[in-house]
Amino acid sequence: MTTFAGVRQLYKDLIALRQNNAGTTRGLCGPNLNLYHVNDGAKVVAYHRWDQGGPGDDVVVLVNFSNTQFPAYTVGLPRAGRWEPVFNSDWSGYGSDYLNTFTAPVDAQAIPMHGLGYRGTFALGPYSCVILRLAP
Repeated sequence: MTTFAGVRQLYKDLIALRQNNAGTTRGLCGPNLNLYHVNDGAKVVAYHRWDQGGPGDDVVVLVNFSNTQFPAYTVGLPRAGRWEPVFNSDWSGYGSDYLNTFTAPVDAQAIPMHGLGYRGTFALGPYSCVILRLAP
């Protein structure tokens, strides 16, 4: 059955991340959430999820609700280190009409933004979600 195979894979990937099956997204299992960036004009939000806090526990979710592709969108980050994507809904494997916008890992800059101590710049595809984790 190939109809909607990409969408089924997207849901499988999201469920695996939410359940922390690979041990890389514990923050998605936790109760803590800080919605720290809402850009009504660009239709982009960013929020931080975590469980207990500390290394390996932080996840940042970027959501683009617009049809605009952002090659460089800067948001605050809660910790120093290398932030890497573990999910990008704009992957062409989820649908042939997706742009496959590449979101590269980014080293956080020690420049405060959005009430957080660091910042990073990421590519965002239109109508997409990117989930980032702090690399070990």
